[in-house]
Amino acid sequence: MPLYAKIDAASSGDNTLVAATSGRKIKVTALFLVAAGAVTVRFESAAGGTALTGQMNFPANGGIVLPENSRGWFETNAGELLNLELGGAVSVDGALTYELVG
Repeated sequence: MPLYAKIDAASSGDNTLVAATSGRKIKVTALFLVAAGAVTVRFESAAGGTALTGQMNFPANGGIVLPENSRGWFETNAGELLNLELGGAVSVDGALTYELVG
């Protein structure tokens, strides 16, 4: 069953996108985001945790779309939150679709 979360981050460093659920992984199956200004972005398992993507450099008004992928684009470790790490205090907004697995 798909679940949905908004991406509404603006703090340099850690930004929680989806809270942890005990014993479950968060598998991201689709997302889009747009950065209001130039910033680096990385998805992580836990705040300051394991990198799930490389650090991506976005220009002002740059973004990314990951279309629906039932196998998932990436997933957190069990029991850890999904974090968006920003390289600066820049507004990054969008939405994501995810599932709780395992």
